[in-house]
Amino acid sequence: MSHDIANPQAVPVAPFSPAQIANMFLPGLSGAILEAVQRAVAMHTSPTMSKEDFIAVNGISASVLEKWIANGVVLLAPTPTTTVKQNRKNRKTGEIEEVTMTKHGNALINLEAWREKNRQVAIKCCYIRG
Repeated sequence: MSHDIANPQAVPVAPFSPAQIANMFLPGLSGAILEAVQRAVAMHTSPTMSKEDFIAVNGISASVLEKWIANGVVLLAPTPTTTVKQNRKNRKTGEIEEVTMTKHGNALINLEAWREKNRQVAIKCCYIRG
């Protein structure tokens, strides 16, 4: 009895060589990595950050952020305000009145205060020896 395999199976050939795969995916991958690194550097060196970005970076929910803002854990950065004047007709008297409204800019998180707070916590931490 022979131990030879009657029908040897052919070794599958890869449709692309590793160099071809690298040439196909490397430009897109390097562009995505570059964009992510630039965004991370910009976020971590910026003095302010939008609420949405802060939520994404810290992995918290919007409700937790609102609680932190209400409790003073996170401070909002001062944003520019603008005044808008409108002439409106008073429904009761029929007179035209000038109404001045204040519009606040988008609420931004004060990252400099956040970093300083975290630095102070780290200084007081008994597990870190300096």
